[in-house]
Amino acid sequence: MLIAQTGGLDSVVRLITVFIIFFFVLGVTYFTSRYVAGFQKKRMGSANIEVIEAARISPGTVLEIIRAGEKYLLIAVAKDGVTMLSELTAEELDLTASGGNPADRFAQVLGRASAKLSRSHTRKQADDEDKL
Repeated sequence: MLIAQTGGLDSVVRLITVFIIFFFVLGVTYFTSRYVAGFQKKRMGSANIEVIEAARISPGTVLEIIRAGEKYLLIAVAKDGVTMLSELTAEELDLTASGGNPADRFAQVLGRASAKLSRSHTRKQADDEDKL
């Protein structure tokens, strides 16, 4: 009986140890990723060049509006290279409208999906009650 209890306790201790190691590795990975992202942002950040907006027009081609110094340029970025299409003025652009925070857009999509699922669930419950 004592052997069975010791074996069970040993298993619990091993399980807890595995969880501790897992969460430690997860934490180290999280903080390392944050550090590298911050480092890359500082390295890649520039006061003179900024991508204002980008739109994919085909699988291998993206249109981008970039600010280079005081000029705004419309460029096409493809697998084969980059082509400048035109120079834009600040008056031609709507710089106040932004894509917003990606987390906010995800929250909106999640909210719509949740509402649709709840309507579907409510409709199914009403159908089930009608059958009774």
